[in-house]
Amino acid sequence: MHKKILCINIMRHLAMRGMRKADLAAKANVSISYISDVTNAKGNPSLDTMAAIADALEVPLVTLLTVPPVGTDGWDASLSDALLKDDAKLGLPSGFRRVSAIVSDHQAFQIAKWHKTAHDRLKIKE
Repeated sequence: MHKKILCINIMRHLAMRGMRKADLAAKANVSISYISDVTNAKGNPSLDTMAAIADALEVPLVTLLTVPPVGTDGWDASLSDALLKDDAKLGLPSGFRRVSAIVSDHQAFQIAKWHKTAHDRLKIKE
């Protein structure tokens, strides 16, 4: 699942910048075949390589590892649902779940307050 998130986000940022895979490979100092493997969810890049790709795309590394919005090419609600099912494996107790949504600034403010409250209840330290 995480490889798919990475490859979709790389492709999104390539498209937004009008870059080709060859451009990315040159800027990240990796081979074009390696970039092709990563963008087809076949490669297994090291943290250093992911950081180099993020730098080449001029985005923080976390941006490439964040679940893309539903509706993004290659990403749909069923994949988001599959990712959410992993919450139990990550230690979230019953009655809690991770969600991803596009919201207004006001809603984001409220969600941030709820997020802090939930973390405090679960004693999760960031």
